[in-house]
Amino acid sequence: MRAKAPHHFVIGLGEYELEWQGDTRLKRSLELPGIVVDDVVTFEENRSVHYEITPTALMPGGSLTMTIEEPEPDSLFVRFSYCARYLDELSDELPYDLFVQQAYIAADIDTIRIIRNRIKSH
Repeated sequence: MRAKAPHHFVIGLGEYELEWQGDTRLKRSLELPGIVVDDVVTFEENRSVHYEITPTALMPGGSLTMTIEEPEPDSLFVRFSYCARYLDELSDELPYDLFVQQAYIAADIDTIRIIRNRIKSH
């Protein structure tokens, strides 16, 4: 849902384009304030979703994998794993790194909240 309907999850999202590349790959172009982010999303049914940002001069790239885990029956968990890349001029700046981490955590919490609310309403 987060990949196929980004307007529900990405704050500040303008226009976006989705282009399916087979049954399990989705290429996206997301227009954010001041930048366009292109990524490829790969789906592993009932297991994981992997987002890979295409690097540009303004966007160094990075990735996110969301993995669904079932440690015991009727108990589902979603694990968010990030690989962040930074522009050289920001690579040693700890406050920037902490800001990015906090933004990821807030987005992940919001993702789960939105999905739970949509499940409850259906």
